[in-house]
Formats: sequence, structure tokens, C-alpha cells
Amino acid sequence: MTIPEISATRRPVLSLCLPLLMAFGLGTAQADLSALEGTVGHAPAGGSPSLWDLEGDTGHAAAASEPRDDGIRCAGEGPCVEVSTELALRVLPRPFSHVYAERQADESAIIQANVAAFRPLYVFAREGVDLDRGGDPEGWYQVGQGRDAPLGWMQARDVFEWRQALLVSYTHPGDPIEGRSPVLMFQDLASLESLVDDMDMAGRARSLYTDIREGEVPESVVSMEPERFVDITRQFYMLPILDWEQTRIRGDDARLLQLAAAVPRARGADTLTNPEYADQSRVGRGEAGAGLQDLKVDLVFVIDTTRSMQPFIDMTRDAVARMTREFTGETSARFRFGLVTFRDSIEVIPALEYVTRNHTPELVDGEALVDLLAHSARATEVGSLDYAEEGFAGVDTALRSAWREDALRFMILVGDASSHPKGHAQNVTGKDEVDLRRELDDAQVHLLAIHLQDPRAEADHPIAHAQFSHLSRVRGDAGRSAIEAVDAFEQAQYLALVEQVTDDINNLLRQAMGGPAGPAASTGQVATSTAGTGDAELESVSALWQAALVEYIGREATPPKDIVAWSLDRDLVNPADRSLDVRVLVTREQLSTLSQSLDRVVQALMRAEVTQAQFFEALQGVAGQTMKQPDEIGQGAQLADTGLLPAFIQSLPYRSDILSLTDEMFASMTTQQRAELEWSLLAKLEQYRAINEQVDVWFQLNDTDDDRDRVYPLHLDYLP
Repeated sequence: MTIPEISATRRPVLSLCLPLLMAFGLGTAQADLSALEGTVGHAPAGGSPSLWDLEGDTGHAAAASEPRDDGIRCAGEGPCVEVSTELALRVLPRPFSHVYAERQADESAIIQANVAAFRPLYVFAREGVDLDRGGDPEGWYQVGQGRDAPLGWMQARDVFEWRQALLVSYTHPGDPIEGRSPVLMFQDLASLESLVDDMDMAGRARSLYTDIREGEVPESVVSMEPERFVDITRQFYMLPILDWEQTRIRGDDARLLQLAAAVPRARGADTLTNPEYADQSRVGRGEAGAGLQDLKVDLVFVIDTTRSMQPFIDMTRDAVARMTREFTGETSARFRFGLVTFRDSIEVIPALEYVTRNHTPELVDGEALVDLLAHSARATEVGSLDYAEEGFAGVDTALRSAWREDALRFMILVGDASSHPKGHAQNVTGKDEVDLRRELDDAQVHLLAIHLQDPRAEADHPIAHAQFSHLSRVRGDAGRSAIEAVDAFEQAQYLALVEQVTDDINNLLRQAMGGPAGPAASTGQVATSTAGTGDAELESVSALWQAALVEYIGREATPPKDIVAWSLDRDLVNPADRSLDVRVLVTREQLSTLSQSLDRVVQALMRAEVTQAQFFEALQGVAGQTMKQPDEIGQGAQLADTGLLPAFIQSLPYRSDILSLTDEMFASMTTQQRAELEWSLLAKLEQYRAINEQVDVWFQLNDTDDDRDRVYPLHLDYLP
């Protein structure tokens, strides 16, 4: 599947500093469940969550009193499709269900017994299906594992219809001491509501966790998320949403979700009455067993090499050299280093030679990095056009480093200026700190920012600090950032800081391996360092290390499968913390189609800006016959009505800003706002391309799936 290339000629020629899209409602989708349309409701019998589109403050999806046209077309050639979305209809088998050779629930007709629970199957035909009978639907589905041919028949009572590929994933739980509690899975809605409605919800929840950890499983609890973190982008699992309710906790919206749990190519119900699953689910997120004996660390420096930076490059070299000298034979082999340098747009100032340069296509050892810092990473003598540089481009390049699969991944960003915001003529990536933060999380890369503050550029400090703070946010702790500020005129402070950072990482690795932490060994949980700015280990380094270690240790955990249960999308003890994120399960084919459609929208935005045409007139010019004719659209129609964007996007119950774009709205936008919208879409196109190019993030739901049907759990924020 191909993703359209982004031409460098598409960058706006204006210098755009602050996005104003929010004034027109042209932001991005929210990351949590509040981004989903509607307020309360149920998926209809059969499990499709399409009734999230309900409006109003209260109420439930009512069961239909008469047969309804549910918009499914089964033409006899290939799978059935949902007419409104043109997506293949799929079902999720319940546990202990069978596939029959014919529409007869007889043991002699079974051709596949006890099929994998909640693993999607394609529907080829439906006979006598009536989903208006609550939990006891009638009828039969002809199903198959792939698109090519059916396998047999399943009873309607044995499956859930799954028309919209919405999932939730577990959020990063944070450190072992202060992080959030694991998600509990209740046997029914009433049990969960009883807890959530309790005046002492936190106290009751703590009692439940205590009982579970002591082996006394409450009757109301079916299963539990493992204490250790399971990252869906590394260990794929499925938590499809079957039903939901909305409530408010301490003034915030929260949702009670009925979820099915599945793991491809794995079988067996993972309840807390299953001793094997219960034991592994209770292993703490700080307990790694023997797993840390093979721990490795990848450390990539991202350094500004504009005119003022040479002293800091030299001091970074000295700190890395000092770190390398303290390596033991064992730790030396476990560290690999990378180096990316950045300057500014060479379209504006060609004499700068480059915007970014990756000096380490393959990561290197410490001695090689010292040599690169001494001879390759030299600061330019050429001045920039303005104070801001292209730090975003440096981070973007470093993200594509040759990270080792089994290593903790750290990035150290060193710079003295803010980066050009998205929409600025010198922003060469079309991305900002929000876009890059998402990519850092998905890649399990943890960033430490060192902000060199020049007193002469005090006006830039708040801008840079906000950018650096967001990039360096500690995963699992939204309120903490791994940022260190240093006076740029106090070079000794910088040297002490970078020495302490490298010493701390070295000592933390030694301690994690079970060995001595070096001359500054600590008797506590983590090593301390006497080098640099103080006797104690830097909190920023410790927090990043803990977040990365939680991810690493979580590789040994197993998510629950083959159950249906109710859960809250917030931490039961501290509801301010989200425990579940919404994702959309997209195939390579769908992501490619979405990319091509957005590419046409961007072209139309540019054409309308240059020719002063209306947006839909320009859109028709670039889209040809892929959209409806203008006379069918009518004045003031929304982009959603054009038929250009994939139908599955329109079917999803989330608030999409771009789909609501009209000629009237486009005409009322300023040039700056139009350019910001263009850059927002270009950034998403770049992200789609990066996801598409990653081989190891696409998963097979069934062994027979071909490449186009491999899936990726796309975070809701990535949608247009």
C-alpha cells in the first residue's frame, strides 16, 4: 500500500507563528473517550457501538419495536458490506462457540469446535438474523477467516456484530509506587455501577485491590489488567467496545465500558480464578525477575549546531568520554549511542548546509560517539534568520534512528532556542511538539530536554520551555516533564549537568543488572551520582528511567483474553487518571485510502488559496470523479458530504473537525488559519507514512490475512 509523498513545494510561504484553528473549531480529535460523539447509550444488540452518535444528555439506545433496515448488503460475492461505509461486516465469536457445516446446531454438523473467542471473522451471508431480542438473538451467519471464501455457519447468539473497529488500550500506568491502579473487569454493569456510585469509591477500590493481591478474588471481579504494562503497539491485544454507559465523577465525564478481550493466536479465558493468569497479573511493574540480565540502553543526542553551540558540543563530548571511561566491560557492550544535529531551514539560509544530519545511521559505541562529537558535529559560523531553530526537525530525524528492539530508548535534546511552530515557513517537517510527542510514545522513546537559556533572549524562554516540556513529558505521569534549564553563560553548570545525566544513566543500568552502581552507589531503589549538580540522582533522569523500565518489564506480561466484562475508563482510586485510551483498528488498505484522500484535500486547500476559488470548487478540480458532483453537494455542504474521505471515517463516533469544513467556513478563515489547517493535515500524512513503513507494528488477526488486511491500532489523535 502506498502513501502519497509530500512535496516540499507545499509549504506555505507565509511566516505563521501561533495556530488559531481552535477559534474556528479546527483542532484535532481528543485523545480520550470524551472525543466520542454522544453522551450516553448502548451499542445495539450484536455489539456495534454505532449508537454513540446519539445526541442529548440522557437516555439509552432503545430496542427497535419492528424490523429495521440495518444497511447490510450481502451480494453473494465476497463478504457482506455495510452500505454506508463499504466496510466488510465482521463478527466476534463468543467463547466456546462452534462453526457448523450447515444451519443446524447439531454436534454432527460441527466443522470447527470452540473457535477463537473475539477474533474477527468475515460475514458472507445472514439468514433469519433478528438482533432485537436482547441477549438471545436469532438467526445464522455464514463466516470465514479471510475474504476469499466462507468456512461455515455460526449462530447469531454465539457472535457479536462488530461494524466499527473501535478498541481501547491500556494507558501507561506510571511508576511502581505512584502510578495508576490496574483496570478491574467486572462481571456485570451493576457491580461496576455500585462501586462508581459509592461515596467512598477510592476506599472500596483499594479494598478490592488488597483482596486480589492476597488471593481473595471478589465475586464481582472477573479479571484484571496485569500490574505490569502491556503496550498495544508492541504486544498486540484486542479490547473491542461492545456497550457503554456514561457517568460523571468529581465533575468529569467518565465511561463504563463493556469490553471483549482477545489476543491473536492465544486461547483460554484469563479470569482471576485461573491460577496461572492470576499469578502473573499480580506481578508488580517493578519486578522483572531475570529479565534485566539482558538489558540494553540506546542513547541518542539531538544537538543544536548553530553558531552559539560549539562550547556545549565540546562539553557533551567530554561528558560522554567520561562516561565511557567508567564503563565496565559488561556495561560498555550494553550501551549504544546516536548523534543527530540540527540547524535551520536551508531554503531560507542555504549557507547553513543542512537542516538535520544523522551522524549515526547505525548506533555506535561510546568511543565512536566521542570522535563524532570532536570532528563531525561542528557548529556553523553562519547566523540564522531569527532566533528560533529547527529542533522539531532534529527530534523527527532522531526518531528514525536504528533503535535496537530490546533496548531502553532515550533521547537527549540540547538547544538554546524554541523551534519554529507548525505553519511557519521555516518549519520543514510540518510537525510540532504535540505531533512528535505522540510519535515518541508510540516508539517508546523517552526524551530529556536540556534548555540552554540565554539571558539576552528572555522573550523566547517561555516558548522554548513549553515546547521542551511537552516533548519531555514523562510517560505515565502527564504532570511531570524531564526538562533541565541551564544559564547559557554558565558553561560549568552545563558540563556538570550533562556529566550527571550520563553518570545517572550508567549507574541505573548497573543497578538494574544487579551489580554495583559505581562510585556513587545508592542503597535505595535507584543509584545516585556524586558528579555534576549535586549528591542526589536527577529526578528527571530517574523518572524517565522508571517509565522506560516499566515498558521493558511489561514485555513479560500477558493481557487478559477470552472474557467479556465491564470496566471504567478512569483509575478507580484516582479518577483523574485515564486508564483506557480509544484506538481505531485500521488496515493497511484503509490507511492508504485515508492518506490519498487527505492528500487531495491538502491540494484543494492550496489551489483555493492561490486561485481565490471556493474550497469545494478547488476540491472538485483535484479530486475528479472520486467525489460527488458540485451540483449534488450544494452551497455550504460539509466535506463529509463529498464522498471523498473514506466512509469508515464518517461512521466512527468521534468529533472530526475536518469533516465539518464548509465553503462558508473556509471563506471566513484568515490566510494564517488556512495555512495552519494545511500543516495539520500534512503532519498527519507524514505520520501515516511513518506508520506504514514500519514492518513490525502491523499485526495479523488471522493467519490467513494478506498484507492489506494487517491491522494497526491507530490512536484517535491520528485521525483528521
